[in-house]
Amino acid sequence: MRYDQISPVPPLTKVTKNVIILCVVVYFFDLITDSLGIRFGFYRLNEIFGLVPAFVLEKGWVWQFVTYIFMHGHMLHLLMNMLILWYFGAEIEMRLGELNFFKYFLLCGVGAGLFNFGVNLLVAKMTGTRVLSNPIVGASGAIFGILAAYGIFYGNRYFLVFFLFPMKAKYFVLLMAGIELVMGIEANPRDNVAHFAHIGGMAVGALYIYLKYVKGPLFGRGQSKKDAERDKLRRQFRLIVNQDDEENKQDGGGPSYWN
Repeated sequence: MRYDQISPVPPLTKVTKNVIILCVVVYFFDLITDSLGIRFGFYRLNEIFGLVPAFVLEKGWVWQFVTYIFMHGHMLHLLMNMLILWYFGAEIEMRLGELNFFKYFLLCGVGAGLFNFGVNLLVAKMTGTRVLSNPIVGASGAIFGILAAYGIFYGNRYFLVFFLFPMKAKYFVLLMAGIELVMGIEANPRDNVAHFAHIGGMAVGALYIYLKYVKGPLFGRGQSKKDAERDKLRRQFRLIVNQDDEENKQDGGGPSYWN
């Protein structure tokens, strides 16, 4: 939880809420159809809409780079992803706006899938093994992109890691990136986690946020018009609170806020 946060419960914003609802509905639909043995053209639902590198290469199922984001392997996987999305995503959504946030979410998710796909191809070529045929599912790559945005926008905020240790958000994000990199390199077959998808989502998200919202002119139009106007006003105006009522009356009862 945030170290400086009065309430540990974040707001549930529109896009974040809709993504959570979509992921929950897709999860239970997949669970029910799989439990009933229902197949779609001899394939399970997660083989069609999960990211299967072998199917992308052999069948050209490129839609999987988008659809895999909204599918999850088990209840704990879904629960953890949705809680993290709610906790961090709501504030990023309020910062970017609804449409820009959804685009950013998809960008990080697709970027994570492409990065993990590239790593799979490289490993298969180096080791002479077959490209993975197991489906990769989950919004984790997109969520790691949201963590990257949070670390850039609110990097100096403190969190209580494990509810015990205060740590700035930017260091927490870097710590998570380091852990994912180490675990990805170790490549424990029993891990069953696409760590390079997490790294890819974080890298794509950090690059996008840095170029568009930090450097600005290097990518697109930079910060939004509203953000630019808000920053300009902050530099131009300062708050003066009248503490002496008598002095205020002598000056003609002027306002409490001045340029």
